[in-house]
Amino acid sequence: MSATDVVWNEDAAAQLSPRERQKANRRARILESALELIEQRGLKGATFELIAERSGVSRGTVFNYFPNKESMLVAHFARQLEALGHRVEARRGADSFGGLAEIAYLFEELADFVAAHRELILPISFELLSPNEERSRAAFRALPLVDLLRTALKRAQADGNVRRDYSADRLARTLANVFFITALQWAAYRQDRSVHEEFRLALTLGLDGLRVTAQDGQPAN
Repeated sequence: MSATDVVWNEDAAAQLSPRERQKANRRARILESALELIEQRGLKGATFELIAERSGVSRGTVFNYFPNKESMLVAHFARQLEALGHRVEARRGADSFGGLAEIAYLFEELADFVAAHRELILPISFELLSPNEERSRAAFRALPLVDLLRTALKRAQADGNVRRDYSADRLARTLANVFFITALQWAAYRQDRSVHEEFRLALTLGLDGLRVTAQDGQPAN
């Protein structure tokens, strides 16, 4: 993620040059204006013309920072993930907050975001699944979810609670896929179920696997 992506973080912003800070502030202003308009008018109603007008910049300037409205939603989600990362760091050190507890906390917080922003999940998912490889790759790289999960998994591996025959990076990408697919399915057609329960179940299956053990009970729906 570039420096302009973290302008909302005061510590990061303080390290920018005046020109970088100006660009970062402009980008943040455009993003905030876009989010306000999307909330008020929906994704389709928040046109680039309206976003530019509210931001006090030209339509071309908006395109320079965000080539499409979906990229704005990805940027918004990225900021939420960065903030989540700071909350996780603040919780580390507690005896009960080991690697597995950190992973569970991440999924609970992600479930909160999905539940509160259901209307954003489908366009974000479509951007990640775009047939345009450049768009899809850019969206995935903009989101620090794998980074958050990798750190938690490394802690869990150090605790002896997660397998070490695969790298934390490979496991993190797998869990990130679990998150994105679960979020997409819930937002698209499973809203009659608790999103938090859906995420807990997905995480349990992702961590425990699908093999039958002596502790398994009767099949669940």
